[in-house]
Amino acid sequence: MKAIHWTTFFIVLFSFSKALAATEVSFTPKELAAGYVLLRPELNSIELHGNKGTFKPSPALRFFGIEDQIFEINFSPIIDLVDLEFNHLRADAPMVRFSNGSLDLIIPLQDQDRALKSRLGSISIQGASLIAQLGWRTHADGVQELELMGTRFEGEMSGSGVLCNDFILRKTKKFLLNLLSRQVRQILKNPMVTESVREGLIAWARFSLGYRPHEVVPASIRIDPKGLHYEIR
Repeated sequence: MKAIHWTTFFIVLFSFSKALAATEVSFTPKELAAGYVLLRPELNSIELHGNKGTFKPSPALRFFGIEDQIFEINFSPIIDLVDLEFNHLRADAPMVRFSNGSLDLIIPLQDQDRALKSRLGSISIQGASLIAQLGWRTHADGVQELELMGTRFEGEMSGSGVLCNDFILRKTKKFLLNLLSRQVRQILKNPMVTESVREGLIAWARFSLGYRPHEVVPASIRIDPKGLHYEIR
């Protein structure tokens, strides 16, 4: 009886340990590229005109809880020119890529002379992109949430008249990045978006492994150039 008792104990212990064992799942750049095509990024519409901005997401992004955004633009932090405004500045289809520690959202701006204009001059943009770096913030309890880690401007910006001043151009780049930051944070704080991300991780793990896991292991999500990695159990 004693031998049977210990055998049963070890079987139960082994089964319990196996149930708790974590399995790593990866979402690679190859899968990111394939998924990106399905999101139909060319159907997104981003335009800045006058003192307003509009973002109309593709139907696929609406499915994940991302809604239309219309926002006011206040130029006073840049320069005190009451007639300064955007001139139908549009963005091409956004792109995404994995980098060291972040998922980069890249928004290419269409080349345009007089992208911003006023009576005292204008600003033109060439080969420019706004880049938002998204990463995972880990709380003390291990819960992780997607957040904006930083932004940057790449490309050329030139001005004419009063707006050719380097100080004004630096402030304009900073202003564009502030607009990007505000809209990305607005999207990420939507509970439906947060839940869609969580469900997406579970769904990909199920698709990759052939069975439905219970949860994503706390504090296990990480990003590197080879992809998004996390553990499930």
